[in-house]
Amino acid sequence: MTYKLKTAIIVFFIMLLVFIVLMFRAELKNIESLKEDYPDLNNAIYDYRVDLLKAWAVRLFISFAVPLLILTSGTSQKISIFAQNGHSLFVSGIIYGLIFFGIMFLVNLPINYYSSYCIGHKYGLSNQTLLRWLELNIKSFLVNDALISLFIFIPFMIVYKSPNMWWFNLWLISIPVVIFIVFISPFVIDPIFNNYRPLEDGLLKEEITEILEKADLEDASIMVVDKSKDTKAMNAYMTGIFSAKRIVLWDNTIDNLETKEVVSITAHEIGHYVKGHIWKNILFGIAGTFVILYLLNVSASWILKESKGAFGFRNMTNLAIIPLFIILINLFNFLGSPIQNHLSREFERQADRFEISLTQDRLSAVSALKKLNQNNLSLPRASKFYEFWYYSHPSLEERIEFYMTEDFEEI
Repeated sequence: MTYKLKTAIIVFFIMLLVFIVLMFRAELKNIESLKEDYPDLNNAIYDYRVDLLKAWAVRLFISFAVPLLILTSGTSQKISIFAQNGHSLFVSGIIYGLIFFGIMFLVNLPINYYSSYCIGHKYGLSNQTLLRWLELNIKSFLVNDALISLFIFIPFMIVYKSPNMWWFNLWLISIPVVIFIVFISPFVIDPIFNNYRPLEDGLLKEEITEILEKADLEDASIMVVDKSKDTKAMNAYMTGIFSAKRIVLWDNTIDNLETKEVVSITAHEIGHYVKGHIWKNILFGIAGTFVILYLLNVSASWILKESKGAFGFRNMTNLAIIPLFIILINLFNFLGSPIQNHLSREFERQADRFEISLTQDRLSAVSALKKLNQNNLSLPRASKFYEFWYYSHPSLEERIEFYMTEDFEEI
């Protein structure tokens, strides 16, 4: 490994640690500011925020450090040799993927347990039993990592056949795959984790149906998901495209909010669909994938050249390169988070405006938002640094002001 590559790795981890420290300082300073502005706010909200930050810091560091350790220690090459022992590329990819992703799953299990199970129960946000928590984590591994393992052979087959343009060819293949997954997800993937049922007849269904008709979305399904067995948090979302589009209300949301508040939240989700945000996110995702794959090819080629065989291999046709791909993909997603979240916040503002315009009810929008934030132990605002990097929604303060002052649009 050249001095240049060693230096780049060391500098990266120093900068990562500096980033974590600066983020902690910004958020702790923001908490002190909030305590002055909101003296009656429950201290549990601040403690919850700090605990989440600790979990975030560990998870961020692990996402880079563990794949790097597997790569530089030669473990990845050993797994690759074992996986390829007389097997086809398809079978080798499955074996390598299950071993590598299995290691990552086990390494991340303690922090996942702390962040989702321990913290959730500590602050009264979780209804999960330990068995239910394990069930969801195992299902997530099978649906995501094990499924990826079935298709690992495809990018390596493309790399082998077109070593210079593999990233572009892989990008072309990914486009219909992404659209297909978005279409089938409500029917195939979502029910693996929770039970969905149609919203029962009654006043709520009538009022939601009315605003769906007003938005020309009469063919959208209205579903309820049994999230109460997992969490006390409230939420709603709209998913799917074409005939698969559906409004999904968490049962907690229906049980804890007034009818007008649920209708207001639903109107916000309808706004995402009417404004084309699902399709825009698909297009942005496709464009982002193009950039990431191009950068992946350039950066991985440079790293392999500078490694001088220190990883046990020298080309991108070896399955052992997967940890390097994971590191670089995590890096590019991390660096791209501010752009992605800036777009998301803009989409949320558009959906907020559509919401109050469709319902003509500002007060229900505000009261629903306050209840959601209070119930979910969310801060009224984050630090500017955290908001810039990670906030997918405007802050509670900003959204309330927006709801009360923004002009209605014509619908």
